[in-house]
Amino acid sequence: MKHQRRSTDRRSHTDRREQTDSRGTGIQDGVYRYPTWQEQQVQFFTRYIFLLLGGLFFNLVDGITPSYWTLAQLNIVFGAYFVLNTLLYLHAAKFHIHPLRYHIAMWVDIIMVSACVLNDPYPIPPSLLVFIMVVLGNGMRYGMRLFAESMLGSFTASMLVLTARYTLSGAELSPGLIFLNLFGGIILIYAYILMGRIERSRHELELHSNLDTLTGLLNRRALQDIARTMFQRLHRNRRMFALLFADLDKFKAVNDELGHAAGDLVLKQFADIVRSSIRSTDIAARYGGDEFIMLLEDSDLNRAEAVASRIQGKVNAWAAANSIDVSVTFGLGVAPTHGDDFASLLEQVDQALYHSKSAHTGGGLALAECQQQQAIR
Repeated sequence: MKHQRRSTDRRSHTDRREQTDSRGTGIQDGVYRYPTWQEQQVQFFTRYIFLLLGGLFFNLVDGITPSYWTLAQLNIVFGAYFVLNTLLYLHAAKFHIHPLRYHIAMWVDIIMVSACVLNDPYPIPPSLLVFIMVVLGNGMRYGMRLFAESMLGSFTASMLVLTARYTLSGAELSPGLIFLNLFGGIILIYAYILMGRIERSRHELELHSNLDTLTGLLNRRALQDIARTMFQRLHRNRRMFALLFADLDKFKAVNDELGHAAGDLVLKQFADIVRSSIRSTDIAARYGGDEFIMLLEDSDLNRAEAVASRIQGKVNAWAAANSIDVSVTFGLGVAPTHGDDFASLLEQVDQALYHSKSAHTGGGLALAECQQQQAIR
């Protein structure tokens, strides 16, 4: 009953977190910012609005005709953009996190805007301003990497298109157009600098809010954010990962007999042992109390068992050297074999951990795939 109540509590807590995060801000991994699905929907609908405005501008405004293409050719481009944007939207609805799609959609935007600028009949084309929207729309949603790429891409595209315009027409560059490009460039560079500062501040804030203050490992909230991201990647590329659930044995006795200072020392030392036993790309978090979770990317049960055994050996050696009676029991599982979301995987691994602790006084290790006889030693 105790185990069932503990698993139910965890499951309900995870569900509440997932509901909150789905409406919250995006996730940052150091290279990209992964916006929420709601943010991406806003961007796609904005693209449709600009497409509609471009179509109305060239097709319905009196006296406006494309400069170098026929109206039929330009409408074919509009139609192709509509189809591509719709396909990208449908893909995004299924796979919210997909960095390659972010890049493809951005370059499709740049090509579409370039076509409009090329055919804009005004000497100072107002459609140039849409390049700024492309840069800001992509950069502020997906992080500094895409910001830099979209800014360089838009600058390059605008220069090529303007060169083509004035090469084909033989006209000279007007001071107004030169200043429009200078002002636009200054706006983008200034926005990039400000965005860089905002990203650094946000990263520092997220770093502090995501860490457990005692151990320096990730906290439960950050773990669930990252686990959700890993499952989304898993559903996209089928790269499995392992989950290790660690529970310190006799930890309550350490607190009761030696005091909470000794208990804190044990937790800190265990966190240090975990950090030294996993790769820099792996995830380690304090799940709560004396429970810890590790996520090992591109790992199967054999590697997970090797990591768990390594940690157990280091804990036993440290405990013996410091005359503290403490050990660690592990439950192991692999996604998607033992669960295709974090809650179901954790539940299976938690059951393995429970059976191992029932069968051993401490230091056990169990696999989630064995429902009745999980303990392997």
